[in-house]
Amino acid sequence: MLTDLSVPTNGTKDGVLLKVEPPEVAFTAPALTRQRVLFASAEAYPFMKVGGLADVSSALPKRLSELGFDVRLVIPAYKGLGGSPVLTIDVPFGPIAERVTVRRLPSLGAVDVLALDAPGWFDRELPYSYQDNDVMPFVLFSKAVTALAAQGEWRPNIIHCNDWHCGLVAQEARQGVHRQALASTGIVFTIHNIAYQGPVGAATDRLIGLPQGGSLLERGIAFADRINTVSPRYMEEILTPAQGAGLDGLLRARRGAARGILNGVDYAEFSPGLDPWIDTRYNGDFVAGKGANKKVLQKLSNLEPAPDRPLFGMVARLVSQKGISLLTSALEQFVARGAQVVVMGEGAPRYRRQLQLATRCYPGSVSYHPTSSESLARQVYAGSDFFLAPSVFEPCGLTPLIALKYGTIPIVRRTGGLADTVTDYVEDPAEGLGFVFVQRRVASMLSAVDNALAVYSRMPEMNHLQRRAMRADFSWRVPAREYVAVYEEALHSRSNIEVSRSTEQTSQPGLRSRPASAPLPLALVHHANQFLITDGYQDREGLTSLIRGYSALLRMHEKYRVPLNLHLSGTLIEAAAWQHPWFLAEVRRLRDVGLVSLTGGTYSENVLTAFDREYNRRQLQELFWLYRHHLGCASSDLEICWVPERVWDTDRLAKVLTDPRLPNGGYRYVLLDDRLLYPSDGAHGVSDRLEFDGADPASPPPSDALRPYRIKGGKGLQVVPMSTRLRYWIPPDDRSHWRSLSRAAELPTAPGDDSILVYADDMEKSAGVGAWHPSALGRYEEFLRWLATQPKLLPVDLSSWLRQRRRSPGVRVVERGTFVELAKDWHAGEDYSGWCKDEAWAPYQEHLARARRVVADAERAGAEHRLTALAWKHVLASGYETAWHDTAHPDRLPAAWAKAVASHVRAACVLAAAAGWFGRQARPLEAEMIDIDDDGAEELVLRSEHLFAVLAPERGGRLVYLAYRGSNGGVLVIGNPTDDWNRQEELNTYMDVPANHPGGLADGGGVHDRYEVSIDWGDGIVVSELRNVQEDSPLFGLCKRVALAGAVPSLLVAYDLPPGADGVTVHTCLSPDYYRLLRHGVAALQRTGGTSWQGASSRATHVWVALADDEDSAWCDPEAQEPGHGVLISLRAQARSFHLLIGLGEIDEKVAQETVKSARERLAVLAARELTGDRA
Repeated sequence: MLTDLSVPTNGTKDGVLLKVEPPEVAFTAPALTRQRVLFASAEAYPFMKVGGLADVSSALPKRLSELGFDVRLVIPAYKGLGGSPVLTIDVPFGPIAERVTVRRLPSLGAVDVLALDAPGWFDRELPYSYQDNDVMPFVLFSKAVTALAAQGEWRPNIIHCNDWHCGLVAQEARQGVHRQALASTGIVFTIHNIAYQGPVGAATDRLIGLPQGGSLLERGIAFADRINTVSPRYMEEILTPAQGAGLDGLLRARRGAARGILNGVDYAEFSPGLDPWIDTRYNGDFVAGKGANKKVLQKLSNLEPAPDRPLFGMVARLVSQKGISLLTSALEQFVARGAQVVVMGEGAPRYRRQLQLATRCYPGSVSYHPTSSESLARQVYAGSDFFLAPSVFEPCGLTPLIALKYGTIPIVRRTGGLADTVTDYVEDPAEGLGFVFVQRRVASMLSAVDNALAVYSRMPEMNHLQRRAMRADFSWRVPAREYVAVYEEALHSRSNIEVSRSTEQTSQPGLRSRPASAPLPLALVHHANQFLITDGYQDREGLTSLIRGYSALLRMHEKYRVPLNLHLSGTLIEAAAWQHPWFLAEVRRLRDVGLVSLTGGTYSENVLTAFDREYNRRQLQELFWLYRHHLGCASSDLEICWVPERVWDTDRLAKVLTDPRLPNGGYRYVLLDDRLLYPSDGAHGVSDRLEFDGADPASPPPSDALRPYRIKGGKGLQVVPMSTRLRYWIPPDDRSHWRSLSRAAELPTAPGDDSILVYADDMEKSAGVGAWHPSALGRYEEFLRWLATQPKLLPVDLSSWLRQRRRSPGVRVVERGTFVELAKDWHAGEDYSGWCKDEAWAPYQEHLARARRVVADAERAGAEHRLTALAWKHVLASGYETAWHDTAHPDRLPAAWAKAVASHVRAACVLAAAAGWFGRQARPLEAEMIDIDDDGAEELVLRSEHLFAVLAPERGGRLVYLAYRGSNGGVLVIGNPTDDWNRQEELNTYMDVPANHPGGLADGGGVHDRYEVSIDWGDGIVVSELRNVQEDSPLFGLCKRVALAGAVPSLLVAYDLPPGADGVTVHTCLSPDYYRLLRHGVAALQRTGGTSWQGASSRATHVWVALADDEDSAWCDPEAQEPGHGVLISLRAQARSFHLLIGLGEIDEKVAQETVKSARERLAVLAARELTGDRA
C-alpha cells in the first residue's frame, strides 16, 4: 500500500492527500458531522462521460463535501485515466481472485477520486454500453467497491450506489463476505434509468455466488436501505406496471424506503458566463452573446448563416427513449416552418442513418453530429434558440435544465422529470419556462413547436422568456439536502441490526426468483490443432500468431469465467512446448482452477478409419503422455475423445477407443456431429440424415439432437452430439446469428433433463487466426458477454456435466459419417473414402504404409528401442490430418502440406535403419552410397560403433542425420525430420523459407549444390571426400573431407575452399536427443559452449561443434531463426583450409582442443599415406 487511505483526507499537495476541515458555512446535520460517504458510479465528469450520470456523479459529491461530508468518489479505471496506485485488493471472483489496484485521480474540489483498476476489464473503447449487456465488469467493480469499503479505518458510514452498474454492492454488503464489517454502513441506491437493469445470466449468477438472483438493478433495489430515483414524478411512474419495466412490484414492496429527488445542475460547470467551451461568453446582456454563438454553431453545422431563422438544438443519446423517431418523422415540417435543426449524439445505427439522410435531404437546414463531444454540446446549448427533448420517458432530463441556464428554451414532452421542471409557457405565461406537449405524436410535438415559433416571432417576449429561463434555479442546493435526509434515514435503519454469519438471508420483499425451468446447459468445446510448425512463413501465419490468438481466447474465458472444454492436438502441444511453453502453463493454470477441461484424442489428428487398430492405439497413447507431462492431466480425467475430423465408423473404432489397456481404461464418450444421430439410408433417396442436413440452418436444433446416447454396438461408448447449427452461429457474424442464438436460449428444459447444447469447432475460428477473419475474436467476446446475461443458458464443463447425469442414456444406432461439409460439399463422403482412397493420394498412403512396415520389422528384429520409439513417433506425426485435400481448389486435390507431411514419413526408414544398426552386437566401421530413404537419390552413410551418419551429396553435401549410441541408448543429435516442411515433399533438400531443416555442414551460398563422393580407408578410419561440382555456385570446387574413426564418437570435417572464395559460413543444427526434445520441449534443452566449442545437451546427451584454436575460423551469429527442436551453431572461416569437429560426450576447452588436434593428426597421417601410395 503506497498511501494510507484510512486517514480522512481531502485534496492533495505535491501528490499527498491532505486533511481539510469543512467550510465554515457548511450545513451539517447533527447526526452526520464528518460522516464518510463512498460514492460509487460507472462514470463521472470530467474523467469519463457517457450521459447525465457523469454530471450527477461529479456535482453531487462536490456539494455534499461543501455540506461537511467526507466524500470519496470511486469509478472504474478506464483506459487512459492513469492515476497513482495507493492500494491493491484481491477480490474473489469465481475460481480466480482478481487483483484490483486502487488508483488516486485528481480530486474534484475537496472530493477524493479513486479508480479501481482491474487489467482487461475496463480498457474498452466505450466505458459501457447502453444495451446493458456487459454486466461482468460491473459485477467485479461492485465486489471491489464492497471490498474497498471494508478496508482499513476509513470505513464509510454511507455507500451511495448509482444505477445497475453498482446494484450488486447492496447485496454484497448485506450477504457477502464483508457483511459483518459493513453491518452499520447505510446503503443508498439511486435509480437513474429503470430501463437499463444489468441482466444477470445463469452463469453470472453462479459467479456472484449469493443466494438470491435477479438483475443487478433488482439487487440494488432489494438490498439497499434507501432507494431513490432522480425526480418525484419518475418515482411515481415506475411504481406502475406500464413504466416499471417489470420491477414495479418490487418497488411497491419497498415504497416506504423509496423517494424521488430531482437532479441538480452544477452551475460552476454549466454557466454561459464562465463556460470555457463556448465561442462567446455571456450573462446579463445575453442577446449579443447568444447571437454570436448561434453564428458559430451554424458554421460548425454547415447550416445557412441566417441569424433570423429559429435554431432548434438537441443533445442526446440516439436511443428510442429520447424520442428520436418522433423528431426524424417531423424534420420535413420543421424545415417547412423555416426552422433549422442541429442534433448531436451517438447511439443506434438506424437513428444515425435517418439523421444523416435528413442532413442530405435538407442541406443548410438540418445537421447531425455523430459525436458526444462536450465542447460541441456546450456550443449547442449556447447557440440554439430552442432545445428539443421529445422523450418517451425521462427520469430527470438534465439537458433541458442546462439549456435553460444558457437562455435556450426547452420544448419537452410532459413525462418524468421534465414534468417536474419545465412548466408550459402557454398554460402559465407568468411562470412558464418552455413549451410542453403530452401525446407521443408528431402533431402534438409540432403544436408545441408552433407555440414556440409564435413567441420567437415576438422577439421582446422571447428575450423576456430567455431571461426568466436563465434565472431559474435548478442547482444542487435543495437536492443535496434531500440526500442528507436520505443518508440519515439509511443510517438510522441500520441501528440494532443483527447480521447473520451465514450468507443465507430472508428473501427480500418482492425480489423476483429465477424462472422455474432449469437453464439449458451449454458446453463450449474448442479444438486447437496445428502441426509442428514454426514462424517465418511467407504465405501463412506462424506459430507465434496462432498461439497469441489461442491465448487471447483463453483470457476471454477467464475474464467472463465461462468454462472452456479444450482439445489440443499432440503436435500442437509439442510445437508450443518448444517455442511457447508459457501457453501450456496458461492452459494448465486454467485447468487447475476449473475453467478449462481437457478432451482427449489422438497425437497427430490422423483420420482413424484410414489406419489399423495398432497404429491408432499408439496415437491415443502418445497424447495421454503429452497431456500428463505438459498439462498435469491424469489419464483417468480424460473420458471424452475428440475424433479427428469427426470421421466415424462404429465397427472399426469403438473397440480401439474403449480398449481397457488404454491409460484411462478406455474412453466413455465421443464428440460427433449431431447429424450422425440420423440414419443415412432411406427409400427413394431420402433419409433422415438428408432431411436434417436440409433443414433451416437458422432454426434451433431438434430436441432429440441435444442429448447423449449410448451407441448401439459401441462397447458401451456414448455419443455426445455437437450442434451443426451452433457451429454456424458462433461467433455471431450478423443479426440472423443473434436471432438464432436467442431462439436456442429459449429451448425448453425440464428438471433432471439431460439435454445439452454443444458447440465444438476449430479454436482458430473463434480466435480469428489462421484462415479466419481477425474480427472473429471480438465477435466471440460479444457472444461471451451475451452469454453472461442469459438466464436460460448455463455454460458448463462438459466432463463434469456428463459425470453428474442421473438418467440412463437411450440407445442409438450411429452410422458412418462426418461433418456435413466434409461429407457432401468437399466430396470426401461419409466414410472419408473420397479422399483417403483418392488416386492422387495413393502414393502418399503407400509411403505411410511402407514406413509402418519398415519400423515394425525393425522393432521385431531387435532394433535399439529409443531410436525405434523416435521412428514410431515420426510415423505417427506423419499421419497428421491424413489425406486432407485443398478445399479451396475447385478440383479438391490433396493439400500440398498434407502431401509434404506424408512424404517425409520416409525419414522413419532412416531412423529404423539407425535403430537396427545400434541393435546389432558388432558394429564395424562402414561407409557406403545407398538410397537409404527411398527418395531416388543416393546418400552417403557412415557407420561406426557409436555413430550413424547420413550425408546428402545431391543436397548441398549436408549432414542430414547423425545418430549416436551411448550408455543410455540411441539418440538422434542432428536432423529434425518431424518438424514442419512447409509443402516441401523432397527429402533432404534444404528448406529455404523458413530455414527449418539445415542439418549439419550447411555451407552458406551452397546449400543446394551437388557434390561427388569418394571414400578412402585407413587404419581404423574412413574418410569420405565430398567435392562441389555445381558449376554455377560460388563454392564450386569446395572440398570437405569427413573422417570417422571406429571407436571415437566424433566426425572431423576438413574444409578446403576453392581459389577466389571469400571465406564460408557453415551452419549446423544440433538436436541433442531429438525424441526427448519433441516430447519434453525446450525445458529439456541446455545450451553449452566455450571459446572454441559450442553445443547443446539434453540430460545425458551432449553434442557439440569444436574449432581448432590455431586456424582462422570463429563463431558468428546465425542469420536465420532457429529451426524447430534444434540449436543453430554458425561459424565463419576466412582461411582456405580449416577443420571442425562434431562430437558427443562431456567436453571442456582442454578436451575440445585435444580432440580436434588428435583427429586432425589422424587425418593428416592418412593424407600423407595417400600421397605416398601407402594405404596400409
